[in-house]
Amino acid sequence: MIIPSPELLLLPERFPRSSRYDPAWLLSLDMGPNPLWQLEELWDDLALQPGQRVLDLGPGRGATSVFLAREAGVAVDALDLWITVEEAAETYRAMGVEDLVTPRQGDIRTADLPEQGYDAIVSLDAWEYFGTDVYFLRRLVTALKPGGVLGFATPSLRDDPYLVEPLPLLAETAGFEVLTWHPAEWWAKHTALTGGLIDVKAWVPTDSLDLWQRWDEAVGGDSPMRKVVADYQALGGRPPALGLVHVVGRKPYAARKS
Repeated sequence: MIIPSPELLLLPERFPRSSRYDPAWLLSLDMGPNPLWQLEELWDDLALQPGQRVLDLGPGRGATSVFLAREAGVAVDALDLWITVEEAAETYRAMGVEDLVTPRQGDIRTADLPEQGYDAIVSLDAWEYFGTDVYFLRRLVTALKPGGVLGFATPSLRDDPYLVEPLPLLAETAGFEVLTWHPAEWWAKHTALTGGLIDVKAWVPTDSLDLWQRWDEAVGGDSPMRKVVADYQALGGRPPALGLVHVVGRKPYAARKS
């Protein structure tokens, strides 16, 4: 068993914004690889402005919604399937962002969303639960304003799991979910085609797997993913054989009528 090492989450040169947050606080909200690092990786492409409205899909216990409100001054609708409104609200009150963040509980696949209500939609380490559905994104982007941005991060294998079998330990640990861990090229095409988005780009940071390992060591304890990460690190290569793909795209403005 590894002893938790919260100090490993402080990487001011790589993630200056995320490093301003108390590592112990972030670990207390743990539901997967560091969501603030994922969000900060997308930050420049999101180009958020104070006063905008953002939908945060699958924020879990709320770290990303706090980050959005504090760092960008945006109003956030935080929609999660598992975390209750009451539990999430406690986090937002404690962090002083209750006036900017509205917690909601529900399933994004059936939730009522305002048409063209959001300047941005983000999702960190939750997209694998719904984003591969070819019908999902077309409905979701109706909630984006023209010119609005979608940004998400999700686990990704360099070799598509439908074409190259994942390592046995990963398949055993993640189960059928591993079949949603597509490579960056797949996500770029899927997002553009099924969502009708433009300026789509998808990338896996070269240090993505190392960061995943660092997060796992910071959490400590007995992690079933620790050996998986080590096995994929041994494969080498760039992009890493396992990591988190980051995807951004924009909703086009309606064509002008002649």
